[in-house]
Amino acid sequence: MELYLPWWITGTALSVITLGFYIALNRPLGVSGSWARIVLWKNDKVIKEAEAPFQNNPKLFEDALMAATIEEFGEETVLEYMQSRHKSDDTTPVKPLTRSVSPNRSPWTAHLVFLIMLVLGGMLGAYLRGDLHIQATLGELHTSLFGSGIGSLMMLFFGGIMVGFGTQMAGGCTSGHGLSGFSRLAPASIIATITFFGTAIAFSTAAHYLG
Repeated sequence: MELYLPWWITGTALSVITLGFYIALNRPLGVSGSWARIVLWKNDKVIKEAEAPFQNNPKLFEDALMAATIEEFGEETVLEYMQSRHKSDDTTPVKPLTRSVSPNRSPWTAHLVFLIMLVLGGMLGAYLRGDLHIQATLGELHTSLFGSGIGSLMMLFFGGIMVGFGTQMAGGCTSGHGLSGFSRLAPASIIATITFFGTAIAFSTAAHYLG
């Protein structure tokens, strides 16, 4: 039996999952974003408490937004902008605020289910291949480079910190930029994806020959 499914099957499946995620939740798919929502799950309660007074009173939200804008840019700057806007187009009616304060914000439990399904999906794939078992190492190459003791654990810990820092600095990971952002031809995602995979190819090639 082949170790992996054909590329065209996995590519099609990833496309369906990415598009389905965007259609269902109106947001790009991102594993690091889901993990961040789980780690910061207490923030959901804080956000709900802060938004509660505005949910059923859009006018109150508009007033609070205007007050924050004046505090940030100054009353004179805001008045000049509003006057120039009305002078440039007096016939365009101002649309009322109709959307909620935080539209389409899914609960952190939805992201938890998403990550659990990733693990279960991997286990299902291994089971279908007849290769489901517990493995304490990450493969021969990783063991040859970092060993299987404290050195391996330290490398995993350091690597996890670097991945978390990188995804926060780049605003996404390989799934968020490579799948969702690249498919929408977002310039930042294209640059990030080239950087991700270019670095991975360079490191893997170096590790192969040095190892």
